[in-house]
Amino acid sequence: MDSLKLLQALALLFVLTSAVATSSDGSDVYEWAAANGANVSKVVLRDDGEAGPILHAKEDIEAGEVILSLPANLLFPTRVSDHSPVVHMIENTTIGRITAICLYLISERADSSSHWKPWLQSLPPRFFHALSYSEDDMLHFQASSFKELRDRKKKNVRQEYEQTVAPLLHKLPAFDPLLAAVDKPQNVTREDFTYEAFEWAYSVVTTRGIFPGLLGEEEREGEVPLLVLGPLADSFIHGASGVKISYDAQEHRCVFSALHKVAKNSPISIGVGMSSNMELLANRGFMMQNNGNNFVLMKFQLDRNSDMHASARESMMKQLNLSNPMTYVVRYGEMPQGLLASLRIQSLSPVEFGSYGKALATPVTLENEWRAYRLLISSCNSILAMYPTTIEEDEIVLTQTKTSRHLRAAVLLRREEKLIYESIKTWANDAWASILYASAAPADGSSSQ
Repeated sequence: MDSLKLLQALALLFVLTSAVATSSDGSDVYEWAAANGANVSKVVLRDDGEAGPILHAKEDIEAGEVILSLPANLLFPTRVSDHSPVVHMIENTTIGRITAICLYLISERADSSSHWKPWLQSLPPRFFHALSYSEDDMLHFQASSFKELRDRKKKNVRQEYEQTVAPLLHKLPAFDPLLAAVDKPQNVTREDFTYEAFEWAYSVVTTRGIFPGLLGEEEREGEVPLLVLGPLADSFIHGASGVKISYDAQEHRCVFSALHKVAKNSPISIGVGMSSNMELLANRGFMMQNNGNNFVLMKFQLDRNSDMHASARESMMKQLNLSNPMTYVVRYGEMPQGLLASLRIQSLSPVEFGSYGKALATPVTLENEWRAYRLLISSCNSILAMYPTTIEEDEIVLTQTKTSRHLRAAVLLRREEKLIYESIKTWANDAWASILYASAAPADGSSSQ
């Protein structure tokens, strides 16, 4: 196998790996869910190694056929213990839905009599999303924006616990060794609601839950829950759009139907909306191969220290409704109109100031366009220089079989970002060549011999 094919195989391995680590084959949960009303006639759980138990087609499934349906009592947290303390904790508060679900997860896991015990016991203790990366792990991301995203997520989760959850813990009883000795199932105490428990519950929601609102219109039908979380619903591969979600209000069932034919023994995939690989890795702990939503962030800002005309340029930008500074989302080979217009204004010579109004739609002048493209290419080169390794060096790392999951993710993500910056440079070179060709072509479209 040549290096390119091996690289693609390794990337695909990571793509198909879910956000969790578990050694269970899921058979207990599958049987328990079926006994509690799940329609599993067309699916089976199979252990996919690192991916854990994943739903596979038991037989060929035609487009439009129901793949799986789950009764409401298998959608967390529609059914909780009668003595759950969470209802008392959150009454008369403005606590958010996700945080409330996290508290229910903690409470139900601590209650040995919980209806959800078979499912909760199957959930992994470890996840592979942003919260799982150490400071040493983050060094492998090099200049990637994933660092800021991970730091922001860690800060927000910690803040949510300290400012929203911790103030509610006084409503719970403290640990009582006498009650613990007799193993009373309702002995859920404030000691169960640690930050570590909250982070675990948050990880369950973000890595295993389905958020239908993020899916495309063809992937959902009618009124559907804001969050679908529970046994089997958390066992789809997340990636390509292959499933449509609906909710049967009369039967009180969540229904998953095939968007296209699924071959027997194939894993069943549900969509991820418009999420980029950086967002998927941060929130769910995996990435997609050939994800068209991948992007890099490019910040535009006028240099007030070295440009004596910076104030004039900023005034021009305001007239065109352009912001300074501004961070732009840039995808493979694309160029946001606002970024290109801003580069044109930054590249204006004083004699071109009077023509700044053209910047949004067309080149101001041929010389100005060339300066704007050069500035764009130079910016990409400066960013690429912030990555200690090249694309080729990253690919060598990916061909090595003894790499940790965290390292593999970091290398895949930083390599994708470098490829996007290279594609922006290619876009600029192609755009300039196109302009030169158009300016050299005869006005009547004829060719000269």
